[in-house]
Amino acid sequence: MNYINSITEAIGHTPMLKLNRIGKDAGANVFVKLEYLNPSGSYKDRMALAMIQAAERGETWNGKKLSAGGTVVEASAGNTAPAVAMICAAKGYKSKIFLYRYQMERPNNTRMLITKAYGPEVAVSSEPEHYLTKEQIEEFCKIEPDLVHVLSAKLDCQKLEDADDNCVWVDQIYNPYNYYGQRDMGHEVYEQLDGKIDAIGCSVSSGASLYGMCLGLADFGVRPEMIFGVVPKGSETYYALQKDVCDRTEFSVGTTSADIARIIGLEKWYTTSSINQVMFDNGYPDRFYRITSEEARDMANRLCQEEGIFCGMSSGANVAVALKLAKELGPGKNVVTTIVDRRDRYLSETPNETYVV
Repeated sequence: MNYINSITEAIGHTPMLKLNRIGKDAGANVFVKLEYLNPSGSYKDRMALAMIQAAERGETWNGKKLSAGGTVVEASAGNTAPAVAMICAAKGYKSKIFLYRYQMERPNNTRMLITKAYGPEVAVSSEPEHYLTKEQIEEFCKIEPDLVHVLSAKLDCQKLEDADDNCVWVDQIYNPYNYYGQRDMGHEVYEQLDGKIDAIGCSVSSGASLYGMCLGLADFGVRPEMIFGVVPKGSETYYALQKDVCDRTEFSVGTTSADIARIIGLEKWYTTSSINQVMFDNGYPDRFYRITSEEARDMANRLCQEEGIFCGMSSGANVAVALKLAKELGPGKNVVTTIVDRRDRYLSETPNETYVV
Protein backbone atom coordinates (compact mmCIF):
# COMPACT_ATOMS: atom_id res chain seq x y z
CA MET A 1 0.00 0.00 0.00
CA ASN A 2 1.11 3.54 -0.72
CA TYR A 3 -0.62 6.31 1.21
CA ILE A 4 -0.01 9.26 3.51
CA ASN A 5 -1.38 9.84 7.00
CA SER A 6 -1.73 13.63 6.89
CA ILE A 7 -2.35 16.20 4.19
CA THR A 8 0.83 17.90 5.43
CA GLU A 9 2.83 15.06 3.88
CA ALA A 10 1.60 16.20 0.45
CA ILE A 11 3.35 19.56 0.77
CA GLY A 12 6.32 20.20 -1.52
CA HIS A 13 8.01 18.12 -4.23
CA THR A 14 6.09 20.13 -6.85
CA PRO A 15 6.87 19.61 -10.56
CA MET A 16 9.10 21.86 -12.66
CA LEU A 17 7.61 22.84 -16.01
CA LYS A 18 9.39 24.30 -19.02
CA LEU A 19 7.30 26.94 -20.81
CA ASN A 20 7.43 25.63 -24.37
CA ARG A 21 4.76 27.87 -25.87
CA ILE A 22 5.01 31.21 -24.06
CA GLY A 23 8.74 30.75 -23.73
CA LYS A 24 9.32 29.44 -27.27
CA ASP A 25 11.04 32.57 -28.58
CA ALA A 26 12.19 33.97 -25.26
CA GLY A 27 15.90 33.36 -25.69
CA ALA A 28 16.84 31.48 -22.52
CA ASN A 29 14.79 28.54 -21.27
CA VAL A 30 12.04 29.58 -18.84
CA PHE A 31 11.06 27.11 -16.13
CA VAL A 32 8.25 27.44 -13.60
CA LYS A 33 7.98 25.63 -10.26
CA LEU A 34 4.35 24.58 -9.94
CA GLU A 35 3.76 25.65 -6.34
CA TYR A 36 0.04 26.03 -6.94
CA LEU A 37 -0.14 22.22 -6.73
CA ASN A 38 0.47 22.30 -2.96
CA PRO A 39 -2.62 21.12 -1.00
CA SER A 40 -4.13 24.52 -0.13
CA GLY A 41 -3.23 25.89 -3.55
CA SER A 42 -0.07 27.89 -2.95
CA TYR A 43 3.59 27.91 -1.95
CA LYS A 44 2.57 29.24 1.49
CA ASP A 45 1.86 25.67 2.64
CA ARG A 46 5.61 25.14 3.00
CA MET A 47 6.16 28.02 5.37
CA ALA A 48 2.90 27.57 7.30
CA LEU A 49 3.93 24.02 8.15
CA ALA A 50 7.47 25.06 9.13
CA MET A 51 6.28 27.91 11.35
CA ILE A 52 3.70 25.79 13.15
CA GLN A 53 6.14 22.93 13.66
CA ALA A 54 8.60 25.45 15.13
CA ALA A 55 5.88 26.73 17.48
CA GLU A 56 5.27 23.14 18.63
CA ARG A 57 8.94 22.98 19.63
CA GLY A 58 8.81 26.38 21.32
CA GLU A 59 11.16 27.89 18.74
CA THR A 60 9.38 31.24 18.67
CA TRP A 61 10.46 34.86 19.08
CA ASN A 62 9.22 34.97 22.67
CA GLY A 63 9.75 31.31 23.59
CA LYS A 64 6.05 30.46 23.62
CA LYS A 65 5.23 26.84 22.85
CA LEU A 66 2.13 25.63 21.04
CA SER A 67 0.49 22.80 22.96
CA ALA A 68 -2.49 20.52 22.36
CA GLY A 69 -5.70 22.52 22.14
CA GLY A 70 -3.78 25.68 21.36
CA THR A 71 -4.54 28.46 18.91
CA VAL A 72 -2.46 29.78 16.03
CA VAL A 73 -3.12 33.37 15.01
CA GLU A 74 -1.96 35.23 11.91
CA ALA A 75 -2.95 38.23 9.81
CA SER A 76 -3.31 37.88 6.06
CA ALA A 77 -5.61 38.56 3.16
CA GLY A 78 -3.72 36.34 0.76
CA ASN A 79 -2.38 32.81 0.57
CA THR A 80 -1.08 32.63 4.13
CA ALA A 81 -4.62 32.63 5.54
CA PRO A 82 -5.82 29.35 3.95
CA ALA A 83 -2.38 27.75 4.37
CA VAL A 84 -2.27 28.37 8.13
CA ALA A 85 -5.92 27.35 8.52
CA MET A 86 -5.31 24.11 6.60
CA ILE A 87 -2.25 23.12 8.67
CA CYS A 88 -4.14 23.83 11.89
CA ALA A 89 -7.09 21.75 10.71
CA ALA A 90 -4.78 18.84 9.86
CA LYS A 91 -2.97 19.04 13.19
CA GLY A 92 -6.01 19.63 15.37
CA TYR A 93 -5.24 23.18 16.47
CA LYS A 94 -7.62 26.11 16.59
CA SER A 95 -6.77 29.05 14.40
CA LYS A 96 -7.79 32.67 14.12
CA ILE A 97 -7.10 34.67 11.01
CA PHE A 98 -7.30 38.45 10.87
CA LEU A 99 -7.97 39.51 7.30
CA TYR A 100 -6.74 42.93 6.21
CA ARG A 101 -9.64 45.34 6.17
CA TYR A 102 -8.50 47.21 3.07
CA GLN A 103 -8.74 44.03 0.97
CA MET A 104 -12.10 42.91 2.33
CA GLU A 105 -14.36 45.34 0.51
CA ARG A 106 -16.31 42.59 -1.26
CA PRO A 107 -18.59 40.54 1.02
CA ASN A 108 -17.87 37.35 -0.98
CA ASN A 109 -14.11 37.78 -1.23
CA THR A 110 -12.91 34.41 -2.52
CA ARG A 111 -9.80 34.26 -0.33
CA MET A 112 -12.01 34.75 2.71
CA LEU A 113 -14.37 31.97 1.61
CA ILE A 114 -11.51 29.54 0.95
CA THR A 115 -10.01 30.31 4.35
CA LYS A 116 -13.32 29.84 6.16
CA ALA A 117 -13.74 26.39 4.62
CA TYR A 118 -10.92 25.09 6.85
CA GLY A 119 -12.85 26.09 9.95
CA PRO A 120 -10.82 28.88 11.56
CA GLU A 121 -12.25 31.85 13.39
CA VAL A 122 -12.07 34.67 10.86
CA ALA A 123 -12.12 38.35 11.77
CA VAL A 124 -11.51 41.53 9.83
CA SER A 125 -8.66 43.58 11.29
CA SER A 126 -9.27 46.62 13.47
CA GLU A 127 -9.78 50.02 11.92
CA PRO A 128 -6.46 51.91 11.94
CA GLU A 129 -8.20 54.60 14.00
CA HIS A 130 -8.17 52.10 16.86
CA TYR A 131 -4.38 52.46 17.13
CA LEU A 132 -3.47 55.71 15.33
CA THR A 133 -4.72 59.29 15.26
CA LYS A 134 -6.42 60.67 12.18
CA GLU A 135 -3.40 62.87 11.54
CA GLN A 136 -0.98 59.96 11.78
CA ILE A 137 -3.09 57.90 9.40
CA GLU A 138 -3.22 60.71 6.86
CA GLU A 139 0.55 61.17 7.02
CA PHE A 140 1.37 57.47 6.62
CA CYS A 141 -1.18 57.02 3.84
CA LYS A 142 0.71 59.59 1.77
CA ILE A 143 3.64 57.16 1.77
CA GLU A 144 1.89 53.77 1.56
CA PRO A 145 -1.86 53.57 2.28
CA ASP A 146 -2.01 49.81 2.89
CA LEU A 147 0.50 49.78 5.74
CA VAL A 148 -1.79 51.30 8.38
CA HIS A 149 -4.16 48.37 7.82
CA VAL A 150 -1.38 45.76 7.77
CA LEU A 151 0.13 47.00 11.03
CA SER A 152 -3.28 47.25 12.70
CA ALA A 153 -3.90 43.59 11.87
CA LYS A 154 -0.47 42.59 13.19
CA LEU A 155 -1.14 44.38 16.48
CA ASP A 156 -4.49 42.57 16.70
CA CYS A 157 -2.47 39.33 16.55
CA GLN A 158 0.00 40.46 19.18
CA LYS A 159 -2.78 41.43 21.58
CA LEU A 160 -4.52 38.08 21.14
CA GLU A 161 -1.26 36.20 21.74
CA ASP A 162 -0.53 38.27 24.86
CA ALA A 163 -3.96 37.46 26.28
CA ASP A 164 -3.76 33.65 25.86
CA ASP A 165 -0.94 31.46 27.22
CA ASN A 166 -1.64 28.77 24.60
CA CYS A 167 -1.89 31.07 21.61
CA VAL A 168 1.03 31.60 19.22
CA TRP A 169 1.26 34.34 16.61
CA VAL A 170 3.36 32.89 13.81
CA ASP A 171 4.05 36.32 12.21
CA GLN A 172 5.25 35.46 8.72
CA ILE A 173 7.02 38.80 8.19
CA TYR A 174 9.53 38.30 11.03
CA ASN A 175 9.53 34.53 11.52
CA PRO A 176 12.74 32.90 10.21
CA TYR A 177 10.90 29.60 9.85
CA ASN A 178 9.09 31.27 6.97
CA TYR A 179 12.25 31.11 4.87
CA TYR A 180 13.48 27.90 6.49
CA GLY A 181 10.26 26.33 5.20
CA GLN A 182 11.02 27.53 1.67
CA ARG A 183 14.59 26.23 1.68
CA ASP A 184 13.47 22.83 0.43
CA MET A 185 12.11 24.53 -2.67
CA GLY A 186 15.66 25.58 -3.52
CA HIS A 187 16.83 21.99 -3.00
CA GLU A 188 14.10 20.75 -5.34
CA VAL A 189 14.98 23.34 -8.00
CA TYR A 190 18.62 22.25 -7.87
CA GLU A 191 17.74 18.58 -8.25
CA GLN A 192 15.18 19.14 -11.02
CA LEU A 193 17.56 21.19 -13.17
CA ASP A 194 20.80 19.43 -12.21
CA GLY A 195 22.05 22.64 -10.63
CA LYS A 196 21.95 24.52 -13.95
CA ILE A 197 20.19 27.72 -12.82
CA ASP A 198 21.35 31.02 -14.33
CA ALA A 199 18.57 33.25 -12.98
CA ILE A 200 15.93 32.75 -10.32
CA GLY A 201 13.35 34.98 -8.68
CA CYS A 202 9.74 35.60 -7.77
CA SER A 203 7.29 38.04 -6.26
CA VAL A 204 8.24 39.17 -2.80
CA SER A 205 6.51 40.61 0.24
CA SER A 206 8.28 39.29 3.33
CA GLY A 207 11.08 38.07 1.04
CA ALA A 208 10.97 34.59 2.55
CA SER A 209 10.20 32.61 -0.60
CA LEU A 210 13.01 34.21 -2.59
CA TYR A 211 15.48 34.09 0.30
CA GLY A 212 14.58 30.50 1.14
CA MET A 213 15.11 29.35 -2.44
CA CYS A 214 18.46 31.11 -2.57
CA LEU A 215 19.56 29.50 0.69
CA GLY A 216 18.50 26.12 -0.68
CA LEU A 217 20.63 26.61 -3.78
CA ALA A 218 23.52 27.88 -1.67
CA ASP A 219 23.45 24.58 0.22
CA PHE A 220 24.69 23.06 -3.06
CA GLY A 221 27.18 25.85 -3.74
CA VAL A 222 25.02 27.49 -6.40
CA ARG A 223 24.59 31.27 -6.69
CA PRO A 224 22.80 32.15 -9.98
CA GLU A 225 24.22 35.08 -11.92
CA MET A 226 20.89 36.93 -11.57
CA ILE A 227 18.52 36.79 -8.61
CA PHE A 228 15.44 38.95 -9.01
CA GLY A 229 12.51 40.14 -6.95
CA VAL A 230 9.13 41.33 -8.24
CA VAL A 231 6.71 43.73 -6.55
CA PRO A 232 3.40 45.36 -7.56
CA LYS A 233 3.92 48.82 -9.00
CA GLY A 234 2.40 51.42 -6.69
CA SER A 235 2.32 49.14 -3.65
CA GLU A 236 5.88 48.46 -2.59
CA THR A 237 4.76 47.79 0.98
CA TYR A 238 8.09 46.68 2.45
CA TYR A 239 10.56 48.06 -0.10
CA ALA A 240 11.78 51.47 -1.21
CA LEU A 241 12.29 51.39 -4.97
CA GLN A 242 13.32 54.32 -7.11
CA LYS A 243 12.21 53.07 -10.54
CA ASP A 244 10.66 50.12 -12.39
CA VAL A 245 13.95 48.21 -12.69
CA CYS A 246 16.39 48.68 -9.82
CA ASP A 247 19.81 47.22 -9.12
CA ARG A 248 21.28 46.82 -5.64
CA THR A 249 22.20 50.50 -5.33
CA GLU A 250 18.63 51.59 -6.01
CA PHE A 251 16.46 49.76 -3.47
CA SER A 252 16.26 49.33 0.28
CA VAL A 253 13.93 48.16 3.00
CA GLY A 254 11.19 50.71 3.61
CA THR A 255 11.12 52.33 7.06
CA THR A 256 7.43 53.24 7.26
CA SER A 257 6.32 49.93 8.78
CA ALA A 258 8.90 50.28 11.58
CA ASP A 259 7.78 53.86 12.17
CA ILE A 260 4.15 52.79 12.55
CA ALA A 261 5.13 49.80 14.70
CA ARG A 262 7.01 52.06 17.11
CA ILE A 263 4.00 54.35 17.50
CA ILE A 264 1.46 51.59 18.12
CA GLY A 265 3.74 49.42 20.28
CA LEU A 266 4.29 46.48 17.94
CA GLU A 267 7.60 45.67 19.63
CA LYS A 268 8.95 42.90 17.43
CA TRP A 269 8.57 45.02 14.31
CA TYR A 270 10.94 47.74 15.46
CA THR A 271 13.39 45.86 17.71
CA THR A 272 14.37 42.96 15.42
CA SER A 273 15.32 42.57 11.77
CA SER A 274 12.61 41.64 9.30
CA ILE A 275 13.14 38.83 6.81
CA ASN A 276 13.57 41.30 3.97
CA GLN A 277 16.34 43.10 5.90
CA VAL A 278 18.09 39.77 6.59
CA MET A 279 17.77 38.91 2.90
CA PHE A 280 19.26 42.27 1.84
CA ASP A 281 22.07 42.00 4.39
CA ASN A 282 23.03 38.65 2.88
CA GLY A 283 23.23 40.00 -0.67
CA TYR A 284 19.88 39.10 -2.23
CA PRO A 285 18.39 39.96 -4.68
CA ASP A 286 20.49 41.52 -7.45
CA ARG A 287 17.58 43.33 -9.06
CA PHE A 288 13.97 44.37 -8.43
CA TYR A 289 11.21 44.79 -10.99
CA ARG A 290 7.91 46.63 -10.55
CA ILE A 291 5.01 45.11 -12.49
CA THR A 292 1.53 46.57 -12.98
CA SER A 293 -1.70 44.66 -12.38
CA GLU A 294 -2.37 44.87 -16.11
CA GLU A 295 0.94 43.21 -16.99
CA ALA A 296 0.44 40.53 -14.35
CA ARG A 297 -3.16 39.85 -15.41
CA ASP A 298 -2.30 39.65 -19.11
CA MET A 299 0.45 37.11 -18.47
CA ALA A 300 -1.70 35.09 -16.06
CA ASN A 301 -4.34 34.93 -18.81
CA ARG A 302 -1.73 33.74 -21.28
CA LEU A 303 -0.47 31.08 -18.86
CA CYS A 304 -4.03 29.78 -18.50
CA GLN A 305 -4.82 29.87 -22.21
CA GLU A 306 -1.48 28.89 -23.75
CA GLU A 307 0.07 26.59 -21.12
CA GLY A 308 -3.01 25.32 -19.25
CA ILE A 309 -1.74 26.73 -15.93
CA PHE A 310 -4.66 27.96 -13.78
CA CYS A 311 -2.67 30.60 -11.90
CA GLY A 312 -3.04 33.95 -10.20
CA MET A 313 -1.62 37.41 -10.71
CA SER A 314 1.68 36.96 -8.83
CA SER A 315 2.48 34.06 -11.14
CA GLY A 316 1.75 36.27 -14.14
CA ALA A 317 4.08 38.93 -12.78
CA ASN A 318 6.80 36.34 -12.15
CA VAL A 319 6.67 35.00 -15.69
CA ALA A 320 6.52 38.48 -17.22
CA VAL A 321 9.83 39.27 -15.55
CA ALA A 322 11.32 35.85 -16.30
CA LEU A 323 10.68 36.44 -20.00
CA LYS A 324 12.44 39.82 -19.84
CA LEU A 325 15.47 38.14 -18.31
CA ALA A 326 15.34 35.27 -20.80
CA LYS A 327 15.80 37.78 -23.62
CA GLU A 328 18.63 39.45 -21.75
CA LEU A 329 20.51 36.23 -20.92
CA GLY A 330 20.01 34.53 -24.28
CA PRO A 331 19.98 30.90 -25.51
CA GLY A 332 21.43 28.13 -23.42
CA LYS A 333 20.63 29.79 -20.09
CA ASN A 334 17.94 28.73 -17.60
CA VAL A 335 15.60 31.16 -15.86
CA VAL A 336 13.44 29.86 -12.99
CA THR A 337 10.41 31.35 -11.29
CA THR A 338 7.34 30.12 -9.42
CA ILE A 339 3.68 29.58 -10.17
CA VAL A 340 2.56 30.93 -6.83
CA ASP A 341 -1.10 30.04 -6.46
CA ARG A 342 -4.35 28.96 -8.10
CA ARG A 343 -6.58 31.44 -9.81
CA ASP A 344 -9.72 30.36 -7.93
CA ARG A 345 -8.90 32.77 -5.08
CA TYR A 346 -9.24 35.75 -7.42
CA LEU A 347 -12.60 34.88 -8.97
CA SER A 348 -14.44 37.54 -6.96
CA GLU A 349 -12.26 40.16 -8.69
CA THR A 350 -12.76 38.94 -12.27
CA PRO A 351 -12.19 40.48 -14.78
CA ASN A 352 -10.20 43.16 -12.92
CA GLU A 353 -7.91 41.01 -10.77
CA THR A 354 -5.18 42.96 -9.05
CA TYR A 355 -1.56 41.98 -8.41
CA VAL A 356 -0.83 41.97 -4.69
CA VAL A 357 1.76 40.08 -2.61
